[in-house]
Amino acid sequence: MKSRKWVVISTAVCVLLGTSVIAFASNPIKLIINGNERYTETPPQIINGRVMVPLTTITEAFNKIVSYNANTKEVEIHEPKEKVISQLDNIEITGKESEDGIYENLQLITDQFSRKLDGYNVTNPTYAPEIISVDLNGDGKNEIAVILTTGYGTGVYISELRLREGDSGNEIKVEDALIAMKKQFTGAVTSKGIDMYINGHQTLLTNDKLNTEREHWFDEPFIGNIIHYHIENNILKASAAVQISPGEFIGELEIEYSYKNGIFQVGEATFSQDEE
Repeated sequence: MKSRKWVVISTAVCVLLGTSVIAFASNPIKLIINGNERYTETPPQIINGRVMVPLTTITEAFNKIVSYNANTKEVEIHEPKEKVISQLDNIEITGKESEDGIYENLQLITDQFSRKLDGYNVTNPTYAPEIISVDLNGDGKNEIAVILTTGYGTGVYISELRLREGDSGNEIKVEDALIAMKKQFTGAVTSKGIDMYINGHQTLLTNDKLNTEREHWFDEPFIGNIIHYHIENNILKASAAVQISPGEFIGELEIEYSYKNGIFQVGEATFSQDEE
C-alpha cells in the first residue's frame, strides 16, 4: 500500500491549494471539497483534537503532485510537469496529465512559435495527438493539423481537429464536421428496413442486409459515436459511422473540406455502406 502523508485541515492548507476545504466530524468523518464529498483510502481521523486528512487525497483533488524526501524529511507539493506527448520533426505537443486520465493545457511548439491548443487528449499512448504538416489551402505553405482523440472505447472513437498556420501558429477556422453531417442526414426505421436521406438522396437498407434483430435497433439511425478527421492527398476529410444498434454500424458518412474566405468549409456528405 502506498504511504499516506497527513495534513491538518487549516487556513494554511486552504491558502496553499487556492480553494476552500472543509472537513467535519461525523461517524465516519466526511471530507467535502468544493461542495463534493471525497472518499479516501484512509479515512480522516481526529488526533489530539485536530482533524487529520491524508495529504495525497488533497493534492490529487486539485491536480497537484506530492512527494516526500525521507533523508531531508521534506514534503513537497508542486504542479504536474509538462511532457511531450507527440512529436513530428521539429513540431511538438506538450501537455499536463490530470487525474481524470487526460492531457490538458496543451501547447503546440515549433522553432518559430508556441501556441495554446484548446481541448484535451486522452493519455493512452495509442491515441496520442496526430500531427500532420501539409499544404491544405494551396498557398504553397504547410499548415499544421493536429488531430486530438477525446474519447475511445468499444464502439466509440471521437476525434477533434485543430488547424494552425505553419509559419505563425495562427488559428485557421474549420467548420464542425458532426454538426454539418447532422444537418445533411436524416433516417428512419421502417417495415422494410433503414430508410436514410443524405442531402435529399434516398438510401434504403432492407432488412435482409442487416444483422441485428429489430428489437435491438435504435428508434432511428444515429451518428456521433465514431468521428474521425483525416487527410488524403492534401484534402481534409471527416467521417462519421452510422449506427442502428449498440453493436451494429451499417456504413459511414464522409465529407470533404474546401478552403473559402479564410475558413475550411464542409462539402456535401456521401454515404458508403459497410461491406458484409
